[in-house]
Parts: sequence; C-alpha cells; structure tokens
Amino acid sequence: MLARTIGMGERHMWLHARRYIASTVLVVAGIGATPSPALAQEPTRLSDEQVEQLLERIEKAADKYRESLDDALDKSHLDDSKREDEINRYVKEFEDATDRLESRFDDDKTAAEDVRNVLTRAVRLDNMMSRFAFTDRAQGDWRLLRNDLSELARAYGVAWDWTVATASPR
Repeated sequence: MLARTIGMGERHMWLHARRYIASTVLVVAGIGATPSPALAQEPTRLSDEQVEQLLERIEKAADKYRESLDDALDKSHLDDSKREDEINRYVKEFEDATDRLESRFDDDKTAAEDVRNVLTRAVRLDNMMSRFAFTDRAQGDWRLLRNDLSELARAYGVAWDWTVATASPR
C-alpha cells in the first residue's frame, strides 16, 4: 500500500530514515539504561565498628526512652492501669529483643532476622506513641530512637515500613 502512494526511491529513503530513527532511539535508550560510574556504586555499607556504635546508641536511647516513658505514664491517666502494664510489657519485649541483637552481634551471629525482630516490637511502641499524648520528652526520645532503628534497618538491608509490623529483605 505504501509503494502505491510514493515512488520506489522515496520509499527507500523513508525506510532508511525510519531505521535511522529506530537505531538512534535504541542507542539513546541504551545510554540512559547504562548507569554512570557515580550512579552504579553499591549503597554504602556500615563497617562492623559503625554497626556496633549504632547498637550501643540504640541501647542507650532505649534506656533513655524507657525512663521518659515511665515518667510520662506516671503523669498520665494510664497510671496504675492494665494499659500501663501492657505498655510496660511492650517496652520489656523490645528491650529483650535489642539485648539479644546486641549480644548476637558480639558473637558475630547477628542476622537480618534479629533486626526484624527488634523492629517488629518497635512498631507496637510506635503505634502507642502516636495514639497517646505523652510528654514532649517521651515523644522526643522515641523519635530519636526510631531514627536509629530506621538506620539499623538500612544497615542490614531490611525494608521497613513503620505502618506495618512486618519487614522483608531488600
């Protein structure tokens, strides 16, 4: 049908131009798909020493958070309630998980599963912190701890969403 409307010479030129455009598009797409050396770099991994420092920071931040939360609970309507006992249980489970993570790191056995365990427990605390109006100090201590926990997830390649209680490897 194309040959009927244009002459053979014009058809040859049109096919040549079409091939040229198609090959140019492929070359440009290939260049765009090939990452430059700066973009192709692996994500920066933390050294064992940096991870150890992060774990120590998490341990100290967790202790500070527990103190400020205890104080906030004592000043809240939750004082001496079953809800306060439940919150204290969540905090204890979280602290046990962080202790286990830190001791396993010292034994060179730490795995992403240990990190997911800590984060799964932390999400309960995060949900609780957003539900209740605790003191500014308790909220601030939690935010600092949560930031360190997010950094821990990145260090171990654990995809983490604070809105759900699950984590998956990247």
